[in-house]
Amino acid sequence: MSLYEKTFDNILNGRISIIQYKNGFRFGFDSVFLASFVNGFLENKKSRKISIADIGAGVGAVSLIIAFRNPNSEILAIDNNSDYLKIADENIKNNNYQDRIKTIHADIFNPCDKLIDSFDLVVSNPPFHKIGNNKSHNVLKDIAKRIINFEKWIENSVKLLKNKGILFLIIPTDILDQAITILAKKTGSLKIFPLWPNNKKFSKRVIIIAKKGGNSPTELMRGLVLYNNLGKITKKAKISSEDGVFKFL
Repeated sequence: MSLYEKTFDNILNGRISIIQYKNGFRFGFDSVFLASFVNGFLENKKSRKISIADIGAGVGAVSLIIAFRNPNSEILAIDNNSDYLKIADENIKNNNYQDRIKTIHADIFNPCDKLIDSFDLVVSNPPFHKIGNNKSHNVLKDIAKRIINFEKWIENSVKLLKNKGILFLIIPTDILDQAITILAKKTGSLKIFPLWPNNKKFSKRVIIIAKKGGNSPTELMRGLVLYNNLGKITKKAKISSEDGVFKFL
């Protein structure tokens, strides 16, 4: 079996089709709920154009879900892996979002000047495994999940924002303290939204909202329980994952 074998999958009950590597980074709850969360935020802002950068876009799952719900969005999908971007371009074309999503081969650790201070929103599902951790034998998975410098990733993501622009991140809960420390240098008005596996387990993921130049107090939101005690997806999580909008406001 080839390392680069592809699969053909669907998001939002088949309303979005997506090609992805069978053995590489594959979209999951993180991508769907990050995009759905952004869509919930944007529901009251559909009357104007909004510029969005998707950092570490991979094959484009987050960009596609946002574009599906926001016809006035202008999205730039950014990744430093040309193999993933080729598939992202194919997914964008297959779903007819060429007018809303563009791709660029770029490195967030060295962003070009034209990207700085350019976006209303920046969204990212960053890789989080430390460089010193045991490497995966699967090259594609290892590249997609291993981050060289988490602090610089966040700092440069903030640089892409206009003043008062908003950053959306989804990260493992166990690095939340690190993320808050980094974000406190350049952002404020933080909102933290936990994703709970069920009512008995600790949160494994959080979504963070941070405003460039914001100064409101940090807010811990109620969060979302993904599964009930029988292991079935909760009604609210199911609606969000199928409709691509999480109505948290």
